[in-house]
Amino acid sequence: MSEVWIQEEHLNSDFYEMVGHYVQLEGTIESVYFISETTEDVEDRDEQRDFLLDFLINQDRYPLYLTFLCDDMMAEDFEKEFNQLDIEYSCELLKEKQTYYTFFKRVTYHPRCFTLPIKDARTLSLVLEHTFYLANMNQFYSLSYSKNIRFKLKKVKEWGRWKNVSTPIFKTKEDTTFITIFHDGAGFFLFSNEDRYSSIQRVCSTFPEGSRVVQINDQEIGKDKEI
Repeated sequence: MSEVWIQEEHLNSDFYEMVGHYVQLEGTIESVYFISETTEDVEDRDEQRDFLLDFLINQDRYPLYLTFLCDDMMAEDFEKEFNQLDIEYSCELLKEKQTYYTFFKRVTYHPRCFTLPIKDARTLSLVLEHTFYLANMNQFYSLSYSKNIRFKLKKVKEWGRWKNVSTPIFKTKEDTTFITIFHDGAGFFLFSNEDRYSSIQRVCSTFPEGSRVVQINDQEIGKDKEI
């Protein structure tokens, strides 16, 4: 049984800083929630991944589009894995440049952006099993019910230095719903303009059977309350 914490968020500078990756919205969004499966071991993210998987399977909505970023070496491994598993994907180079060093030289590369159209629960389970560790590593990782994301370079100051980073921009339409992952994979943010997610109560009604909400915003819920 999953014990769940849900919190309604407000779009302000503090929220965008918490979401990370300089996420931007092109349009308006009606509802945003932070959802986390409470665990005793904060270092164990398997339960968070499993709850996200159960949540998405319970929605029973496809296609679902996974988008994530990785470096060029990891991209080769993902392409090999996806081909072996017969998982459909597309991959493109972003304009951003990143650098790493070996013993012999300085290597510059463009991050890779993968997009996977997920059409059933089996593929969803496989994809999360093979890729969710990226979210635990704080790589950009998002799931959406529409192809509504693009990237552009944004000049930001990090650790006292200016750099160009790939900024995800979500185009929000009337039926938009998408998810981004919290720091270290410890929960996720649900963004939506759909009526089915227009209140905390409606979101909770879509949780997997047997889930128990233990906290709503700052209020703890009695342990005898089950949804």
